[in-house]
This record gives sequence, C-alpha cells and structure tokens, in this order.
Amino acid sequence: MNIVKREKLPHFPILYNREKISFGRLTSSSDILMLFKTVFNRDFKQDLIDWFNACPTGSNRWYAAFENGEPLGMYGLLPIKIRIGRNIYSGALCNNVGVIPRFYGTGLFQSLGQFCLKDSNFPIVVCVSNLQAARGHKLIGWERYGVLELLSVEVGKREVDFVSYPQFRYLARKTGSYFHIDKDADFLKWRYSKPNEEYFQSFFENNSYAIWKNYQGRKQILEISDFNCIFKLSGTVDIWQFQDTQASLQLKNNNCICILANEFLIYTGLSMDRDANLYNFEPGDNDVF
Repeated sequence: MNIVKREKLPHFPILYNREKISFGRLTSSSDILMLFKTVFNRDFKQDLIDWFNACPTGSNRWYAAFENGEPLGMYGLLPIKIRIGRNIYSGALCNNVGVIPRFYGTGLFQSLGQFCLKDSNFPIVVCVSNLQAARGHKLIGWERYGVLELLSVEVGKREVDFVSYPQFRYLARKTGSYFHIDKDADFLKWRYSKPNEEYFQSFFENNSYAIWKNYQGRKQILEISDFNCIFKLSGTVDIWQFQDTQASLQLKNNNCICILANEFLIYTGLSMDRDANLYNFEPGDNDVF
C-alpha cells in the first residue's frame, strides 16, 4: 500500500475569533480532568490519566484549543498498531473529542481536529463516532468505512464460568481479517487494567473466548474470538458488529436486535478496501476511551 498525498481539505465555516485562539498539546492533568468535566460532564481522577500514559504502544496525546491560556476543547489520539492486509502501521485511535458549549457550531472543533491530525502525522487514525461528532470529522476529511451496530439478545440463564482481570489469558488473534487492531499480551494487560472498571473473561471449547463487562445489568462484549459464543453466555448480551455484514445478518437471524448505531470513520492517505466484511474492530478497541 502506498501513502498518497491528500487533496485540499474540505471547507468549513470559522465563526470564532482566530486572533484569540491557539492550538497545542495539553500538559496539565488538571486541565485534562477539567475538560472531561466541562465537555463530557464526566468526573475522573489522576489515575485515569496515569492509565492513558501507561499504554504500551504510546501515551495518549492530548491536544487542545486555547483562549488566553484557557483550554476550550480536547482531542485525544492514542497510538495503536493497525494491521491492514499484511502491513502493520503505527496509527492512532481518536478519543475524547469535543469543545466547551459556548463554542458549539463555531468551527473550533474542526480546526482543532485539523491541527491535531497534521501535528501528529499518523498514517491512519480511526474512531467510532456519534452523529454529531461524525459531521464535524467529515468536514476535515474523515471518511466512513462502515456502521457499527450494537446488537442485543436475551440468551439462556445458564451459569457461565469466568475469570477476572488478574487471570486473563492472552490468545493471539486468528488470521484472516483484512483490518484489525494489532495487540500483544502487554497491550491486553494494560487495556483491562483501567481504573474503577471490572472486566471478565470466559472460555469455551476450541479455544474460543469472550471478554466482557457488566453494564446496566447486561453483559457487554468487549472482545470475542467467535461471535457465536454470545449464545453460550447468560442473560442479556450486547455485541458490536458491522452493519449488513454476514456476521451481523446471522446474529439478526438469531433474534439479535439493533439498539444503537455509530459510524466507523477513518482518516488516512492509504488506499484501503471498503468491504466491511473484511474489518474486525472490537468494542474493546474503543469502549471507555
């Protein structure tokens, strides 16, 4: 695959005062935590920042727009390894992006994203975006490579064996998918050590497994080696799958219903296949970031 030079980025209106706004990296944990509260209405502590910094593929890069030194929005890029075909790229997962309410609709979100993507210079960046953020992303050149649906099903009441995080086993991904996040044991250990979260791993025959968490009384799948394993769990189970793929259609034929859908976006200069059947993006690659 060749990296191609991008054409001129799409135009978007700028309704903020350019003379008062600057862009750069966030270095203060207190500023990051303040933006979590102001932009997302989420309270976190220093241990979350420490966790982001401990990622074995690279510390999360926190960017911000500033007005007289005051941060107005944030844009996170977590370095990850992305496999496309036979090649592995040092890419990034876009996470925790947004601006404070008084800058909604001003173009600041797009300007911040444009600055971050240029400054970081990753060959490929991926994200799973809600509708509002997707519109802003697309204005600066992000493209949709599919829609991820959250499928839900009520399965049996059987007891399911599981282990908690300290006993997790790393199982290398089976080959075959054209696109996926490339991981190793260190990444798995880090990923499921997020502060104030609890994760579980269940094993089935033929070395099949699922990693999941309890969310509002449901088992939400974060990683799974075979999507059919959801029927071996218990209670209400949720799993993300690409819309209209063979896996999605098979699950829907087995009583799974869609309860949420978000666009899967990619920012890249690489030439890539667009068949969603070839993509594997685990919810654990995006959930909680």
